[in-house]
Amino acid sequence: MTITTVGAGIGSSLALVPETGFATVLASPAWTWYEPNTVVPKKVKTTKQSSGMAAGRMVDVSNRRVVVERAATVDFPLDWCQNSHMTTLLNQISSTYAAGAAGLQTAGTGIWSAGARLTPGAPVYAYTHTFRNSIAGRSAAMQIGIPTVDGVLRQYDALGAKPTKFAFSVKAGELLTCATSWDARYLADPLIDTSYPTYPGSALTQTPYTQATPSYAAAIPWDFANAQVQIGTSAATASAAAAVDGVTSLDWSADRKMKTNRQYFGNAGLKDEQVTNAEVAISGTLMSDFLNKTYFADAFYSDTPLTVILTFTATGVLSATGVALQVVLNNVFLNGDSPAAASKEVVNTSFPFVALWDLANEPLTMILQTTDATV
Repeated sequence: MTITTVGAGIGSSLALVPETGFATVLASPAWTWYEPNTVVPKKVKTTKQSSGMAAGRMVDVSNRRVVVERAATVDFPLDWCQNSHMTTLLNQISSTYAAGAAGLQTAGTGIWSAGARLTPGAPVYAYTHTFRNSIAGRSAAMQIGIPTVDGVLRQYDALGAKPTKFAFSVKAGELLTCATSWDARYLADPLIDTSYPTYPGSALTQTPYTQATPSYAAAIPWDFANAQVQIGTSAATASAAAAVDGVTSLDWSADRKMKTNRQYFGNAGLKDEQVTNAEVAISGTLMSDFLNKTYFADAFYSDTPLTVILTFTATGVLSATGVALQVVLNNVFLNGDSPAAASKEVVNTSFPFVALWDLANEPLTMILQTTDATV
């Protein structure tokens, strides 16, 4: 497909569609297009070279090299935006999500404000994502375009893709970014693979995806100027508290541990669906100037859990009808070091943290109020 005369990375593309069956090609895929900062698809192959002793042979022979296992990975970071179907992307790593039609939603889908959750209303749609449970049965296909120098977008399709990690970051003077890592069953090149492997078998009988034309919606990224941080002993108390001062950066991630090497006999070296094999790791790092020791230094010293709420709003006002992104971290335990004067500079301390489950409150919830009407 020729869609640009720029034969460089600027002409790359990435689209995603949730699969209805693991690694199964959809008949009519509704691709959602994203704008990554980089996109790195990798075909992972394990090769073996048979090299028996043979008198007079000084170099291994080519027909004794075989591919014994095949898989794929895809990595892409992107700027997290106020719309453009970020909830579609987030739903691939979140355990569950709650949503409702605009104007008909409940407080259970809206953001926290002044000690309670707001009931969202038109023109926004609200989606609440939690991260504690299994994502068994959930996977996506990706269509990736990498341009050659003649400006032709070369198609690669990733099948059976599951995200292993989403890592968010926002710093003073910067945009909110999210780096995503995915494990996939297969990376296909339709110019070479005239048919795609089926699942759970390995026969090449699926018709490849037709290359789609990228289509982008206007999207506004979230940034440092849109954000505030509140802390408390619960989501209710934190949302009712004044915004804390002194925070210079906040990173958080959801890391899903999965067995990704389920290559078994009978699958031509391809893997079975990835399955969870350890607890979800929710962690991050908060950096703050030493402005008020009760904010973070005291919690670190006493190992007291905090609830941390990070809220992005387009207008700076928490509203049931405004676009917003809210991150609620419960049972946050601070690690790292006590504040220290290491130089003449203002004391700034980095607090690595983990978010744990207290059997009642979700360790990580991300609430999106967006103009996107569909997931």
